[in-house]
Amino acid sequence: MAHSGASGPGLRFRRDAQVVVAQATPQGVAPKPRAPSSGPGPSRTGQTGQRLVLTELLGGQERDLLPGPSVTPLGSASSTSSSDVDYVGAGAGLDGSGRPRGGPPPLLNLRELFLPPGYPDTVTPDYLAYQLWSVPTHITGHLSHALVTSSLLSAVGVSAGPTATVALSASIKWIVKDGVGALGRLIVGSRFSAEFDEDPRRWRMVAELLSTCGLGLEVATVLYPQYFLALACSGKFAQALGKGMGKPVFRVIQTHFARAQNVGAVAAKEEVWEVAAQMAGLAASVAVLRALEASGAADGVVGTWAAIQAVHVALRYRALATLQFPSLSLKRAAILAAAHVRAPPATGGAGGGAAAAVQLLPGVAEVNAEEGSLASVLSADPPEGPRLRLGCGVAEAFGGAVPGEGLLRAYAQAYGGEAYWLVWAPEEGVARVVLKEGAGPRDVLRAVWQAAWLEARCGGRGGLGVAESGAGAVASSSPHHSGGVNGSGAPADNGRGALEGSRAVEAALGQQEGLPGVVRESLEALAAGFDGFVSACERAGWEVGVVHIKTGRARLREAAAA
Repeated sequence: MAHSGASGPGLRFRRDAQVVVAQATPQGVAPKPRAPSSGPGPSRTGQTGQRLVLTELLGGQERDLLPGPSVTPLGSASSTSSSDVDYVGAGAGLDGSGRPRGGPPPLLNLRELFLPPGYPDTVTPDYLAYQLWSVPTHITGHLSHALVTSSLLSAVGVSAGPTATVALSASIKWIVKDGVGALGRLIVGSRFSAEFDEDPRRWRMVAELLSTCGLGLEVATVLYPQYFLALACSGKFAQALGKGMGKPVFRVIQTHFARAQNVGAVAAKEEVWEVAAQMAGLAASVAVLRALEASGAADGVVGTWAAIQAVHVALRYRALATLQFPSLSLKRAAILAAAHVRAPPATGGAGGGAAAAVQLLPGVAEVNAEEGSLASVLSADPPEGPRLRLGCGVAEAFGGAVPGEGLLRAYAQAYGGEAYWLVWAPEEGVARVVLKEGAGPRDVLRAVWQAAWLEARCGGRGGLGVAESGAGAVASSSPHHSGGVNGSGAPADNGRGALEGSRAVEAALGQQEGLPGVVRESLEALAAGFDGFVSACERAGWEVGVVHIKTGRARLREAAAA
């Protein structure tokens, strides 16, 4: 979609030139309002004769991806690798990971470290004042606990011995151990944010596994007391990472339970459940410790702990498997989109295929049961449906190098009515999505649906042209060609051989000078089938307006020069 030439930071205007800026914006920034579109439409971005200027901004740095003043005609096969051009500004150039050397300015680093994504639009006005007053509160609290720890160690006899400094030394070691743990929580808080909203089950299990590793290191101190500080610090660090992940996920789960926005009541009752379990656990702990003491086997602590912790992790997984989230995450959206595009065509009755798709679309309990499987919990990819990489840079989307201007212009024209570009990589079974500036949750869902359609057409993950693909699958630019589609816009099997279909798909997807035919076809199917998908989700009990899908930070801005 083309925007008028209102200038902005990092945007370059040249006469008779098309300006496209790939911009890195903070995750969570409220998108600019845009009218929803039902499908691809005409755009000035693909007109022949206009020069395409592609500028990528990363962390305050910028680089021209298509340098040079000459006009490249439509259909040029020239390409420029993203690593062949330098960033402009301090610290120009790339490091080994492809990021600009020098990184973002220090103030930007601090902002991203301490403030939520999208600040101040994503929080209440009192957020910063509360946090500033909380910092000295936490400092004095830790000072108080450190003094109490020292007193406790002295009281239980740690100071007994020829010197009077043993208690102080033990206290310092204890404080260092806690400090290392606090560093772990800091790392989690600065690195993760939207992931916990999107996939709370997975991150709660990751937190549990980290905590288990940390506890294992700490319990090993009974076997290797000479390495107490190293084992205790490492264990505390791992536990802190787990706690840093577990607490935000716990709040997500509490909010999920508060159906009537009664978060306070839910949290209060959670305390009751926890205290009751804590009292029972303390009583059981005393009994187990007395039994171990009576046996006289100090090494028995390790084996007993391992057995109890294994049961604990299994119970945690079982508890998480009972959760039923009605919101849409990437995994849930992929499962639903795959079910919608593969729904069989209607054989009769009012409503046609759309009605059939509504009846076949899985509900909240069914999808959550599939998402809650152990394999799904431990994987970042959905158990069924397309795999997507959302918020890619232009070079990443096209396989590591910026393609020629002809192909970029073709994508800009085809996706003029969408807030993203989808680059399909059938050999990997992955859809790489370049999001435009202002893309919202509905646009992300459109990309998920289109990727599911492409996966169904091209034969799923890891291969091309299975039974669902044929030579006719890519020969037509219409979703209603003789091969046929079902009621939701998904392709139907036309009975051709798998080998013939594979070769046809490979030929179509291998085009370098224009948009692959199957991608154009998917856009037409998207325009026809997406609204039915949304309606089907709503009728199946899904909260389509609540979408938790984390995307990358790169954004694409398109604007025509005056």
